[in-house]
Amino acid sequence: MLRRHAGVALFAALAIACWPVLVWYVRGSFDDSNDPWGLLALATAIGALWRAAPASPPDRPLALPAALLLLYTAATLAALPMSLRALLAALALAALGSAWRLGRRLDFPVALLALLALPLTASLQFYGGYPLRVLAGSLAVALLRLNGLAVELEGAVLLWDGRQIAIDAPCSGLRMLWAGAYLMAAAAALFRFSPRQTLAAAALTGSLVIAANAVRAAALFYLETGLLVLPVWAHTAAGMSVFVTAGLLIMHGLYRIDRTPSAEPACPPVRGSGDLALTRPAQLLCLLAALAPLAHGVGRAEPAAVPFPGWPSSFEGRPLTVLPLTPLEDRLQKDFPGRVGRFTDGQREIILRWVTHASRQLHPSSDCFKASGYGVEALAIKIVGDQYWSRFLATRGATRLEVAERIDSLDGQQWSDVSAWYWAAQLGRTHGPWWAVTVAASSPPR
Repeated sequence: MLRRHAGVALFAALAIACWPVLVWYVRGSFDDSNDPWGLLALATAIGALWRAAPASPPDRPLALPAALLLLYTAATLAALPMSLRALLAALALAALGSAWRLGRRLDFPVALLALLALPLTASLQFYGGYPLRVLAGSLAVALLRLNGLAVELEGAVLLWDGRQIAIDAPCSGLRMLWAGAYLMAAAAALFRFSPRQTLAAAALTGSLVIAANAVRAAALFYLETGLLVLPVWAHTAAGMSVFVTAGLLIMHGLYRIDRTPSAEPACPPVRGSGDLALTRPAQLLCLLAALAPLAHGVGRAEPAAVPFPGWPSSFEGRPLTVLPLTPLEDRLQKDFPGRVGRFTDGQREIILRWVTHASRQLHPSSDCFKASGYGVEALAIKIVGDQYWSRFLATRGATRLEVAERIDSLDGQQWSDVSAWYWAAQLGRTHGPWWAVTVAASSPPR
């Protein structure tokens, strides 16, 4: 009983040590810009540990949780982004749970479930959305060429017969990848996969998801170009069919892996770390981590100021009238790398953002609408002349708005979404400043 209480106390101490992450986690989990499915992954990880019998005292290694907590403390003192600190905190908790309940230094399925529980959907779409779309486009081009179509890829746009078919943000496959990873991690935790089996399952799942997303992009190419004339609902049906097929193949593969004898024991013990008693070094380490957020970040250079040219007086030939910023926009511009302005041309509301350097603070406007209580439905990219506009439908009660946005550089480059813009800036293909333009217009009911 005392050992059980010691384990609970150590979990509590580690949670207190990472209190800024817990605050961030609660806020992010209930922020509409993130999907709520992370709570399912958290519940699954807790269930996987709860159903396991506590390991015997000699089989409870604490060196890895302590090392991860030290890294978390260093990341906090260096004022690294909260998402990176949350990754370290989640791994530290997963390592402690693995030691206490499973006798492992780190149980891979539990660790993956802990990472999937983090509310990082918006950040993953920001950083990974564009690379995933380029990967899907490259594989889709290979599939289409096998069918005799001379398709080219430019960025995340498929070029064929003088037409341009953009692979938009919802087609990045990020949600499909998350669902596949969760399915794999939950099954691996349930069947107590060995590390080798877990790695094999992860490789299988990743390959199937990437292949499925490429097949979906190729299938949607036929629909968007009119090579196949099908009803509007066929677009959604094609995506769902590919998703379900990929899920079934993943489940079949996991079943085969579970039935394959492993040379490793299901739960190999790790010895030599002693009991879970709260030693004085452990207490001091948790106290240091808890106090670290109170320190100020040092050595953070501010970007050079870029002269602001002033707000334009017109947009697309119509004069602009300045509107006051909403409380949400006013709050967001406090840390924004540039300026934010709100205008109207008499018919539409236009948000202009002057951006001086590449930053995560330039998030998709759909995040703002979700945070304001709107339901968001992605629409196909709209091409007007040589301009690409990403679009979505925002609804709240009787209000329906069609929102379009793009990002322009001063030298004439443009991007339809922030992920593509961010990676272009990081790779040195564009240099600031930039204009981010968001246009919201009333949309008639369907």
